[in-house]
Amino acid sequence: MDAAAQRAAQAAYQQLGFFILEGLPPASEFGLDTLLWRTERFKGVKFIPPGLHFFVFSAAPNAKGDETAADSHSSVGARHGLLRFYHGNECVAEEWDNAREELKSAATSTKRKRRRVVAAGADDRTVETVASPEYLKGLDASLAPYPHEEISKHWPALTRFVSEKTLARVIGLDASGCAHVDALTATADDAAVQAAAAQAKQQVWGKPRPEAGTEPPREDEAGGDVQDDPGDLLEFVKFDEKRSWPNGAAGEALTRWSKDKSWQVSQLVETQLGGDVKELLGDFQLSFILFSLLHNFAALGVYRSLFALICRASLLALPPSDRPAHDDLPSPLLTTSSLPLFASFLSSVHAQIAFLEPDFFSTQLPSLEQHLLDSLAILLQSLSDAQPAWSRLGERDAGAASVWTEVVKQWDALATTSMAKYGWDIGVIRGSHAPYTAPGGRVERDDGEVDLEDLDSGDEAPVILDENGDEIRATYF
Repeated sequence: MDAAAQRAAQAAYQQLGFFILEGLPPASEFGLDTLLWRTERFKGVKFIPPGLHFFVFSAAPNAKGDETAADSHSSVGARHGLLRFYHGNECVAEEWDNAREELKSAATSTKRKRRRVVAAGADDRTVETVASPEYLKGLDASLAPYPHEEISKHWPALTRFVSEKTLARVIGLDASGCAHVDALTATADDAAVQAAAAQAKQQVWGKPRPEAGTEPPREDEAGGDVQDDPGDLLEFVKFDEKRSWPNGAAGEALTRWSKDKSWQVSQLVETQLGGDVKELLGDFQLSFILFSLLHNFAALGVYRSLFALICRASLLALPPSDRPAHDDLPSPLLTTSSLPLFASFLSSVHAQIAFLEPDFFSTQLPSLEQHLLDSLAILLQSLSDAQPAWSRLGERDAGAASVWTEVVKQWDALATTSMAKYGWDIGVIRGSHAPYTAPGGRVERDDGEVDLEDLDSGDEAPVILDENGDEIRATYF
């Protein structure tokens, strides 16, 4: 190897990270992104590339002192997880606490403030995470190399929209940039419902007093409240599935927005996510990996709700110029980001369907299967209704044609995979001229397509003109 190649190899090595986990009993489960295996002399993973990674672990029964249980390989404890964005040559070192059945770092962080926003980005972390070469060399024989080939099949597509901002908002990041969560972590909505139910059973007389064992709120040096373990709850976007209309809506407006979730999607993106539609997709993808990989069933409820919400935003499928005027809305509907939302949503669902096992729905969650099919049927109707409008725009504007083509392409990919894997017949977008059903099953389109990753964004995005000649700048995700 010449000097240039050596320098290139050294530079590449310096971008790879490490994850060390001491104290996990033999025969425990350890998961990395989309893979899961049993541990023996295992102490972590080396050569982790930059980006988001998910470490999942379940301790074998001998974590409680049962020396014979580990030999049975029959069961493990509840799953614990750690999510982290790696930015280079970083090392995260954790230790499993057998007595408490959790990571020691999680056990010592139960009474500290965990901020739910990333104010200055990843470079603002205060803990040095670069380990010494001597330390890593001593553990090298017990570290598994990161399995690029196996993980790259699914992981990037499953987490494309999950950002560090998403983790900070939904789970909370500790000082070293790690998000801790386990299979039993509840959502903030679930906790609020349980608290309201408990309060309704109590009759309180006189001045309310704190319950035994609780403390009044404390303040930090900046004057902000310090809460005990606020990171225990998952704080996804909040919305009421049974009330999706604006305040004051009545009559036809109330009926319209109770069925069409376009206003509700637009409102929560604007008020809770800073207008960033990609953060809504981030919540959708994060809820999926938490329930499918961590077995967190609170996240499953969020996933079901977000799936139905996006599929039922029917008016957002139309070009803005073809939407009926609704002067009674307190806030406007999404405009340029709405159709890319559906393209990216379908791409995410396709990745999820491709990842799950063929018997997942039949053996584990048959009710979820019907829920997804019902929601996709509503989305299909909305896209079919919108097809003529987008075709008219596409005849005179290549940008409109390309973004609509991407939606159709993603629907076809989802239909093909779901039919082959689960026998789902989700239909075809009406008027899209797809050679959809064939004697050998479903076939791919043969017309011109534009890949989602190849579409320009920002200032380079194609310009779409509506029927009035006004410019619509299409920003693709």
